Amino acid sequence: MICFQHKPGDTQALVQFFRRESAGLRSLTRVVITPQKTEVHDINCDFLEFGELTFGDPALEALLEELGVVYDAEVLKKCGAEGRSVEYPISARFPWGWERVSG
Repeated sequence: MICFQHKPGDTQALVQFFRRESAGLRSLTRVVITPQKTEVHDINCDFLEFGELTFGDPALEALLEELGVVYDAEVLKKCGAEGRSVEYPISARFPWGWERVSG
């Protein structure tokens, strides 16, 4: 787990950190957004944690665009207002050899 303590509104530092640190991860699989933080997980269950990056922050939308996540902004706002967590898949790609081990 790699942590980044986010300062609200600091989009540029967040994107630079993500680009630098995501190179150490394998295929990214999902992003989990909670009222306290955001996590980006890879296929090996390793993840980047962005503390204090949550609903309503413009840097969250920049991160989701950087990841290529397809999301509805209204659903994101609704989940934030209700205090719920939300999870989005990042990619539908499967790793090499997946069909051999998953049956």
